Amino acid sequence: MNLEPHRHGSDCDCYRPSAPPPCSHPHYPPARPAVSAGKVLAGLAAGSLFLAVLSVFAIAVAIGAVAVTICVLVLYGIWKDVMGRKG
Repeated sequence: MNLEPHRHGSDCDCYRPSAPPPCSHPHYPPARPAVSAGKVLAGLAAGSLFLAVLSVFAIAVAIGAVAVTICVLVLYGIWKDVMGRKG
């Protein structure tokens, strides 16, 4: 094989990839799906309902905690009275 000598210099394109040929069809950005106002309002209504239910649940837990505390204190007082009379 008889190859001509080659020197890698600034004008050498050995390692530079060739550019693809230009396309003939137009390029458009991807379409973004439209969100209707009804979906937005439904999401807001669902979020508001969830927060209202969550707040009612939190109030119910707080009332239950107070009721259990009062019950424990009353039972402890009764237990102290009963044990105090026996001893």
